Amino acid sequence: MNIPNRYEQPINGMRRVALAGAAACALMLSACTAIEKAGYASDIDKGRAMLLHHVKTLQAAGDPLGDYFYALGNSDGWIKDVQDDEAITELFRQAAAKGSMDAKILLALQKATSRPVPGKLDEGMSPRGNVVAWEAGLAELLPLLQQQCYVRRLVVGSRDLGTELRPHVTTYAVAYKIWPTFRDGYYRNNQDGTRTLLRDPERHKLWQALEDNCKQPADQWLDRLYNK
Repeated sequence: MNIPNRYEQPINGMRRVALAGAAACALMLSACTAIEKAGYASDIDKGRAMLLHHVKTLQAAGDPLGDYFYALGNSDGWIKDVQDDEAITELFRQAAAKGSMDAKILLALQKATSRPVPGKLDEGMSPRGNVVAWEAGLAELLPLLQQQCYVRRLVVGSRDLGTELRPHVTTYAVAYKIWPTFRDGYYRNNQDGTRTLLRDPERHKLWQALEDNCKQPADQWLDRLYNK
């Protein structure tokens, strides 16, 4: 004989309430997440619009920095006017011809690293198997960095990285991308199919000193520049 448990119905009811509450919370969380993502995307779009305004303002003033930023925007992909690798590289050449030191530096770095387009500042650079191009590119890069040790980039922060979603101009010390390769070594492909690991402590010191002595300007916040 089954004896009804006088706690069964209240407990089942409590479970149903809890499940319903959990489902409601899940729906609210999903809605909040969607709203947050939409807000994030909107902030990014607004930030990029201000970056593009900055680029056009500089170009209208005849400042070669505007042509450099335009080339870099196409290389980074947030400006989509030009997508062919060679055409993007030509934009950097045009900016360099007008006097942009930033463009000259990234073109030399592109040659050294055998990259299809300038501007891909990954952490650490290497010859990627082409030591001849590496040496030729660094021979061009070194005297440029002795004149200007950094390159500028246009940035809209990232919440994932804990940075503000505000459009700004920031800088990177280029030598920092080079000296770890001399410290850790890179491979030279030999004619017999073997590889030789090359390290160069003296060049490591030289390029690290370039970074250590690099005086970079403060970030330029574009909302302060244009929303006065």
